[in-house]
Amino acid sequence: MNGGMSASRAPRRPAALLRTLLVAGVVAGTTVGPVAAVAHADEPAGTPVVGRLVQAWAEEGPEGQHADEATAAPLSWVQTDDGAVRVPTADLPGVPAGATVELTVGGDVRDEGVLEHGLDPAQQVLSTDSVTPAETAPPVRGTVTNAVTVVLVAPAGTQPDAGVTARDVAATVDDAVAGFWSEQTDGAVRFGVAAAHDWISTAAGCADPTALWDEAAAAVGFDAGPGRHLMLYLSSQTADQPGCSYALAEVGNGPSSGGRLYVRDRLASVIAHELGHNLGLSHSSALQCDGAMEAGSCRTVGYRDLYDVMGVSWRELGSLSAPQAALLGALPAGSALDVGVLDGPLEIDLAPMATRTGTRALRLVDAEGTAYWLEYRTATGRDAWLGRPSDNRYRLETGVLLRRSAEFPDTSVLLDGTPTSASGWDADLQAALPVGVPVELSGGDFTVTVRSLDDGRASISVLPAAPAAGTAAVAPREPGAGRVLAGAAHRTAVAAAADTPSAGTLPVPPALPQTPGPGSVLPAAATLEPASGSTPTGTLLVALAGAGLAGGMLLVVRRARRLRLR
Repeated sequence: MNGGMSASRAPRRPAALLRTLLVAGVVAGTTVGPVAAVAHADEPAGTPVVGRLVQAWAEEGPEGQHADEATAAPLSWVQTDDGAVRVPTADLPGVPAGATVELTVGGDVRDEGVLEHGLDPAQQVLSTDSVTPAETAPPVRGTVTNAVTVVLVAPAGTQPDAGVTARDVAATVDDAVAGFWSEQTDGAVRFGVAAAHDWISTAAGCADPTALWDEAAAAVGFDAGPGRHLMLYLSSQTADQPGCSYALAEVGNGPSSGGRLYVRDRLASVIAHELGHNLGLSHSSALQCDGAMEAGSCRTVGYRDLYDVMGVSWRELGSLSAPQAALLGALPAGSALDVGVLDGPLEIDLAPMATRTGTRALRLVDAEGTAYWLEYRTATGRDAWLGRPSDNRYRLETGVLLRRSAEFPDTSVLLDGTPTSASGWDADLQAALPVGVPVELSGGDFTVTVRSLDDGRASISVLPAAPAAGTAAVAPREPGAGRVLAGAAHRTAVAAAADTPSAGTLPVPPALPQTPGPGSVLPAAATLEPASGSTPTGTLLVALAGAGLAGGMLLVVRRARRLRLR
């Protein structure tokens, strides 16, 4: 992410948004190795722990004070067969979430999880003895690929919600949520409710979410495994309980990982978002720069991509964005093309993203390997709400959208095609590229012009940076499935389901740094089917070798220029 400068204070979030306290755990496998003794809060230093690393983001609830996002950090646990041991994230630099780790832990640490979120104490990591990355689960075959067990739960200190039944919650999963994911993956991901259980009470509360899940699983006989999801619907009274989130989901490393989640709302977009984490997706956010697209003073605003289910969850469920679909392997052959900096000029017509046919996405890979995605949104199919003022309450635009593949804690970042000055950021949700205006990307690696729009197509011109003399242009390529890096940790924000926002208020989720800290490791992207063809990096390296010294110098000069700009 370039230009990581934030505003002098965190942006204020309007009352129309129901802000969440979320812990989005990252769990990349369903089994772990042998489990050593579990370290509890009162055990002495030097206790060995072996288990699966779970990372989590925590965000304030609607009742809490606005947090200083500069101090925000992921939360981490080591999940063993005997329970979970929370450890400071800073003690495990470079260790990928979902890996099986062998640690030696010491005394209690009163970190942000204790001070801000009411969780159990963390324990200091004295040494990291071994790390084994998780393996991706193979695809599940059958009529339902992802089976959901629904359990209504009143955690310790709460009572069941009157009038809410397991049948009601299950119906949302089987109808709107299952329909969304099946449509967006062309039937590759098919959710279905395997069992639905009415209210149970647990001794565990939210301060130990793994204990809460474990107790509910034991009560209903749920067995974890590939494609199996345990979804708890929590009592609304948990809003007043320490450590309780509005929504919480483990994030897997692929569509067959399975996983656990809980929600306390039947809003389809919330459930679909959390199950998206189980499938391995991170968040869809937005980049805003002061009067520019991606240079100068900028901020990354978490969840601000309201077109995408992995952004802010609200009443509408629009099409999954191209970067997120690519991570799931849900852009079939012919639906997307690659263009590199050494390719020739290109003119292309994009079909609307919601049509599910034709070429619907264009991926531009710059000199550093960063991917930019172009897609066309119109008021049709899944995105028909864009054309209905009563439904499009945030006045989102139709047109060509531009996103950039991102890293921790986001999967993609929506760029603003008509950027405003910083003073207008909070009210600016209009992001489509203007028609007839050349737009430079990545410091000049590409120039994109939207030539015309109609209901059936967007005509676009792409001019890559001029290749070195004597270098042959390369034809656009179909991108291999899932070849975009995913972020390693995830956080969910949820918009209120109210019909109309307060006058003058627009959803502005919190700004977060997009660039991972030193030592951060990104997991390999998961796919529904094996990727085919050469990787973007491999293709670029071959092209650079053919360009010779002159081509190499061109890229070095361009990189140096960009660093000066940033």
